[in-house]
Formats: sequence, structure tokens, C-alpha cells
Amino acid sequence: MGSRFHFFLILSLVVLAICSMGCSTPTEARAEQQANSTSVHNPDAKVTSASKVWKSPGLGYTTLLRHVHGVLNMIGWGTLMPIGIIVARYFRQEFPMNCDQWYSVHAVCQTCGYIMGTVGWGFGLSILNSSKRSHPSFLILGIFVILLATIQMFAICVQPKKESGRRRWWEIYHHVMGYVIMTLIIADIFEGINAQRHPEKWRWAYVGILSALALVAAALELNRCIKLKLFKQAMKLNANMYSHTT
Repeated sequence: MGSRFHFFLILSLVVLAICSMGCSTPTEARAEQQANSTSVHNPDAKVTSASKVWKSPGLGYTTLLRHVHGVLNMIGWGTLMPIGIIVARYFRQEFPMNCDQWYSVHAVCQTCGYIMGTVGWGFGLSILNSSKRSHPSFLILGIFVILLATIQMFAICVQPKKESGRRRWWEIYHHVMGYVIMTLIIADIFEGINAQRHPEKWRWAYVGILSALALVAAALELNRCIKLKLFKQAMKLNANMYSHTT
């Protein structure tokens, strides 16, 4: 448990450092605004700014940040984390299928998703500093997601042992919190697509990702129900046969 705590402590410090760098570093938009104001007052002045280094045809630095922010959040929060939930639900027991390494896969998906999502959140802070538009719902959802996800990650460090009587209550909390966070993540991603004015194909791309994950989960749930039903029928048949023989 001590090694896990140290790992997540170091991870959090690194993430906070990245976020603070994103908040404290002057943004390209401010530099560009200053350059534009200089050119207005002095049209003959030749303005050279960092924006020329970062800009590519049709893609400014701020737009690039928005794209990186969106992609990291969609992959980290919106894809890897639900995959981790599916693995934990359907591969931890014999029904529908057993995987001895399910916990390692679950932990890798959740940790990588958390890191990518938090780094994307740090990029979002940089965009927020340079953006004149206000999107309270998007901002509030993002704050709730990062706070609850951080609490969920640290809760792993204090989970009771399997033989402890508090283990059952911890598992209920862990599952409920996971589904709540996942709901907020999905809502935040769609709200972010609107707030950042991404093309409509972004929305349909994430709808496709969610649809694929939902189909996989539905197939596994159906398989689980069928196997459980067959198992119960076999147990009932064995019980009847045993009662007749005795």
C-alpha cells in the first residue's frame, strides 16, 4: 500500500506541475494581441512573434491547443476509462469470462486515462487564460471530473483488505463513484465540443466511440446473463439429482 501511495503522490505532483506551467506560461494569444496592437499603432513596423513559429497553414497555436485538449480528453477520460470499467465488470469473475490479469489491465487503463485527461485539463487551463468566451457549464463539469477522478484514484491507496468487513462498503462506493464520474465525463466531452466550437465530425466521432463501447458492453452483458442462467439451471438439476439419489 505504501508503494501505491508514493506512486500516486508522485503522479499528482507531476500533474500539478504540468497544470501550473500551463497556467503561468504566457499564452500565444496574448503575444499575438500585443503584436496586433503594435501593428495598428505603427503600420510600418515589422512584427515578429512566436506565433509565426507555431502557426501552420490554417492552424493557429490556440487552435492547436484546443485540438490537443480535446483529443487527450476524448482518448483519456472518454475512451480508456470506460474500457477499464468494462474490463473490471466483465473479466474479473468466471461470468462471462475470466482473465487472471484483469486487475492489471483495469489499473493501466484507468491510470493512463487519468494522466492523459489531467494533462488535457492542463491544456484547457491555458486555453481558458487566452479565451474571451465564458462557458460556465463546461468549466464546472471539468472541475467536478478532475476532483472526483483524483479522489477515486487516491481511494485505491486506502482500500481495505479483502477479509475486512469494510471491504464490501468500499467496493459499493468505488463502483458508484466510477459510474458517476463516467457520466460527468461523457457530458463534459459533449459540452466541450460545443464550447470549443469543434467541427461536427468530432461529435460524431465520439458518438461512434461510445456506440462501439456500448455494443461491446451489451454483448458481454448478454453473454453474462446467458451463462448465469445456464449455471443456475445446472445447479438446480444437480440438486434435484442429488435429492433423488439420497
